[in-house]
Amino acid sequence: MKIVTIRDVAREAGVSITTVSRVLNHREEVDPITCERVDAVIERLNYVRNANASNLKQRHTDFVAVILRGRRNLFLTDLAERIVALGRQKHMHFLLEFIDEQDDEFLAARRLYLERNLQGIIFLGANLHEREGDIRGLDLPCVFTSVDASRLKSSKVASVAVDNFGAGRAAADRLIELGHCSIALVGYFGHPEDSTGQRLYGVLESFKNHGIPYDERLFADCDFTLEKARRCTAGLLKKNLPFTALIAMSDTVAMGAMKALYDLGVSVPGQVSVVGFDGIEQGRYCTPTLATMRQPAEEIARITVNLLLDVTSGVAGRHVLLKSEWLEGGSVQSLL
Repeated sequence: MKIVTIRDVAREAGVSITTVSRVLNHREEVDPITCERVDAVIERLNYVRNANASNLKQRHTDFVAVILRGRRNLFLTDLAERIVALGRQKHMHFLLEFIDEQDDEFLAARRLYLERNLQGIIFLGANLHEREGDIRGLDLPCVFTSVDASRLKSSKVASVAVDNFGAGRAAADRLIELGHCSIALVGYFGHPEDSTGQRLYGVLESFKNHGIPYDERLFADCDFTLEKARRCTAGLLKKNLPFTALIAMSDTVAMGAMKALYDLGVSVPGQVSVVGFDGIEQGRYCTPTLATMRQPAEEIARITVNLLLDVTSGVAGRHVLLKSEWLEGGSVQSLL
């Protein structure tokens, strides 16, 4: 996504930069027909005014934008807090932007770039599917946290994430080792480069390795909210298909699933074992405690800050892939 400047608007509308500025400032001396033409170009190019150009005293060159996609994602909000705390120790200044899962993080980045002269951007929970052009258009040092961006060939891009495919496979392997062969899945597949989708693909790889067929009827498509997870799991149970374990693609989804199981009189882990992902603190306060694939949040935050310091100082971006670990919990029991 190319950053559109006032010069681009002027060229496209066939007028001077001064005329565009007058239109933006609602000056009356601009001919109404010319004003309409400029306004149409502004809308078509999706031009966002650069506030710094009109007030240089507000110009900051040392801000880092942290854009979190999925404001209700408990793991990402905790991660954002850790990143900011560690970054401030290194005298970084942050602008925080929390957006919904359906919103466009690169459009938010573009707006922040024009409002502030950013030093760099940290993306949390970004969707990189077919967004290479948007990233190149930003032309800023970027760190993608919780998403593996190694396929993006840019020296200004770095990333840190866990091996989500391996984590999904490990979660399923553990349940199968405990005797579970009928396993329900709650989450969404997304695209091959999507971190959450990778977890599900890892689960399916484990099924294949153990000769367990995948039953699509035991899959519920769900976003990362407690209520949606509860409803999706309730719908799964109403199919009356037997399963002894459930893998949720986040701890939040797992807790929503456990609520549905409880409401419908299904005991955890007596009748159904439940596994989550992330290792958020709230999972330790569930009854029973939640078994999960824990991400090393503090290490991810520390690496994020270090990667950003590297790319903003001209060092070529690196891509770090970490391992998650199985965290025992009372929500899982053996059938053996």
